[in-house]
Amino acid sequence: MQDIENLNQQFAIPGALSFSAGPNDTVMIDIETEKSRAQLSTYGAQVLSFKPAAANEDLLYLSPDSIYGGGKAIRGGVPICWPWFGDDPSGHGRPAHGFARNQVWQVISTTKNANDDIVVSLQLLPNETSRKYWHCDFSLVFKVTIGDSLKMALTTHNVDNESFVISQALHTYFNVGDIERLHLRGLDKHHYLDKTLNFAEKYQIGEVRFVSETDRIYQKAPSETYIEDESLQRQVIIKSQGSKTTVVWNPWNKAMLLMDMPNDAYQQFVCVETANATEDSIELAPGQSHTLVAEYSLTDYV
Repeated sequence: MQDIENLNQQFAIPGALSFSAGPNDTVMIDIETEKSRAQLSTYGAQVLSFKPAAANEDLLYLSPDSIYGGGKAIRGGVPICWPWFGDDPSGHGRPAHGFARNQVWQVISTTKNANDDIVVSLQLLPNETSRKYWHCDFSLVFKVTIGDSLKMALTTHNVDNESFVISQALHTYFNVGDIERLHLRGLDKHHYLDKTLNFAEKYQIGEVRFVSETDRIYQKAPSETYIEDESLQRQVIIKSQGSKTTVVWNPWNKAMLLMDMPNDAYQQFVCVETANATEDSIELAPGQSHTLVAEYSLTDYV
């Protein structure tokens, strides 16, 4: 375990990055520059907040009822789903969305790059907990770049003697003004699997709008998607690499079943996830790597 005093001695960047104690003794990484401010947790290597200097509202939604630590995923920000996305593919009762979001990651570097962006890298290696669920040897590195935009790169290295298959997602909760006053652009004429209809295959016509529970896996998805938020008068530009899958989720009234979220919270967020899932799952031979990238930026709504 890396304690806060040692982390600040080794990795703090004066005037830009420091470590602090969060709820339930979780370790927070606090970043503030002229460009933006952000907060990450070493628990789950989870980005919890990102707010560009010119923005009125945070880019990300974080539930006020989130549970920190104790094997529970933090509700909001950018949870990392890995090495499987969704329910346990083996059917053996392993935790949904894998184990990476419930582990404490190690900080391995913090730097300020040539653009004065702050770059934080965290690593997860096999441990006693992970081996309960997955026998493979791996190195998982999460690199977060905080500047005018938020850029995240999740790299899986296969250091095992055998091939393995992963599915994964950056399960991002975007903060929105009103779920009924926004739409997603960029997914027109793409097929998707509708989880609310037992994964029936559907075809998107026009923009994605929200009037009820939405849980969709868009296949052969584009590298750019846009959240058009009329209420907050802003557009979120989502760029991805290493992914052919976009997941769109809002629980609607099922938010009442989630103990770590207010009943009406569904009105204030939408999840648009850069992923590798279903036919886009990744097989890695020994020595191979794969990087999943998502970058988010804000501009005015037109």
